[in-house]
Amino acid sequence: MNPILNELFLNDSLLKYWVISAVVLFLKMSANSVIQGFYRMKYQRFVNPEDAKAFGALIGKSVENYSEDHPMAVRAAGCWRNDLENIPMFLILGLGFVLMGGNTAWGLIYFSVFTVSRVFHTVCFMLALQPWRNIAYDLGLITGLVMALHLLIMVF
Repeated sequence: MNPILNELFLNDSLLKYWVISAVVLFLKMSANSVIQGFYRMKYQRFVNPEDAKAFGALIGKSVENYSEDHPMAVRAAGCWRNDLENIPMFLILGLGFVLMGGNTAWGLIYFSVFTVSRVFHTVCFMLALQPWRNIAYDLGLITGLVMALHLLIMVF
């Protein structure tokens, strides 16, 4: 075990699982931004006039701005909003689980199930797959709720 973690009484393995989950979720969320940018640039469709002007200057031609974003950019933005409603709170709860000295096996289950469900949710969101998107969302939500309950039990 890392001497600093040992001094803090942290579970080295559990912290590693949490970090892996956080990195995968960061990359997944970053992919949303890449998708938005890709569709805006590919179709030269920008809602903000300054973006149209900057991109037009970059490619050396005038690019008009639109009143609506490309449908896939809109979908990626919706996915982003949903991520922001779920991922930060889960990561905070997960860090609490690590800091409280949670069980490694349970932590691995919570972090893995939530992370996989959020990645699957994004795929389903982008491909408009229902009811799978809702199932993935519910699985992630339930995982977070169970972990929160587990944390409360650990505290009291």
